[in-house]
Amino acid sequence: MLTSKEFVAKIESENEALFRASELQIKHYYENVTDKDELIDNFTGRMVNERMNMEEISREVAALPAGTDPKKLILLSKQAHDEAKHFQFVKEVVEYLKGEEIDMQEAVESHAQRLEQKGAAMIKKYNCNSNPLMLGLYQLLAEGRAARNWGMMAKCIKDPFISSRYAKIAKDETFHATIGRMELEKLCVTQEAQDEINAVINEFRKDLFAITSSKTGTLEESAKLMEVYA
Repeated sequence: MLTSKEFVAKIESENEALFRASELQIKHYYENVTDKDELIDNFTGRMVNERMNMEEISREVAALPAGTDPKKLILLSKQAHDEAKHFQFVKEVVEYLKGEEIDMQEAVESHAQRLEQKGAAMIKKYNCNSNPLMLGLYQLLAEGRAARNWGMMAKCIKDPFISSRYAKIAKDETFHATIGRMELEKLCVTQEAQDEINAVINEFRKDLFAITSSKTGTLEESAKLMEVYA
């Protein structure tokens, strides 16, 4: 059996194909989208997803047992705060593109039926709110992928107003992935825990990639990279 640190290091190494494939999809989309209404709709969905992230992580904090290590509470509370900041940042992007304030209630309701296509929905699918092992995996995979995606977005979007906000989001997501790494290193100390991760991790990766590529279809180069998870 691998040590927990060896096991998590192996996961991180094997994530690279997902992260690189996702970066290629993001680069292709933002370098080719020209329709302003499409961009507004895209960022409105991302704004709603940031709000959903905030809500789900906050529920996790509220549900933790009384005996939870305060250090863990601090880290997760910071993440919930970061998600609230990201919600604000993307709201600013949407209003910048629209040239006016938005109706938040209408925006949330209009995108509610599409939330299944966003990364935060993975929290529910993989039962992350009641399974610390899956929450750690979500943070390592989804937040790690987000860090790479938003870093790429910051590079390829020419508008400094938008790119500067996504550069800040990418930095935070890197920290969130680090929380996941730390948690998995504590939890993956048994073969049973490692087997539980192994049973779902490739499906999880493919779900996250499907979200990233949902706007543009799958690029041939990206599909090739993802074959490693077949």
